[in-house]
Amino acid sequence: MPGKRRPAMAVIGVLAVVLSAVTVLQVYQLAAHRTQVLVMARDVPIGQVIEAQDLTSLGVGVVPGMQWIRTRDRDGVIGKRATADLKAGTLLAPSQLGAALTPDDGQQIVPIALKATQLPARGLKPGDRVVAAAVPEEGRQGVEYRALVDKVGQPDADGTVVVDFLVPATTGTALARLAAEGKVAMVLASRAAQTRTSACQPGAPC
Repeated sequence: MPGKRRPAMAVIGVLAVVLSAVTVLQVYQLAAHRTQVLVMARDVPIGQVIEAQDLTSLGVGVVPGMQWIRTRDRDGVIGKRATADLKAGTLLAPSQLGAALTPDDGQQIVPIALKATQLPARGLKPGDRVVAAAVPEEGRQGVEYRALVDKVGQPDADGTVVVDFLVPATTGTALARLAAEGKVAMVLASRAAQTRTSACQPGAPC
């Protein structure tokens, strides 16, 4: 019996050596193929413009799925706004940058929970233009608010979806109040000839 076990143990030993060699080779290849990526040299709060002195670089191993920004793209980063709080020493990712912050000055985000029956059959997606119409009441004139869909959440167990609408700051509070009272209906508008939502006013083309 001991004699029969020796070939099996030898095979296991060979496999262990091969596995170790493969691991060492992978580590070596990862270290040999290092890429220079951008790293935050100092803290930059959300909404602030990134300047040259805010950035430094670091060599890291190439890992599949990495979304870090390479040092060679530094010029394209300078002048953009941080869409999250960026801490010194952290790697910089494309999702943390933007040309403008949402909501911008003069804009507000109004989240509204909509039931499946309140949504178009095709649903809503970011960039859709809608008209939020106040449900008319006796002795009260209906009002319409133009809005732009910013983000669409996932439906809950009842099919209710929370949608973030981008609206002018002058109408955000009124729209939020109507939504809280359940007295608003959404109408999908054309996506053609879109203009900045911040220029939209109740009753005016958007």
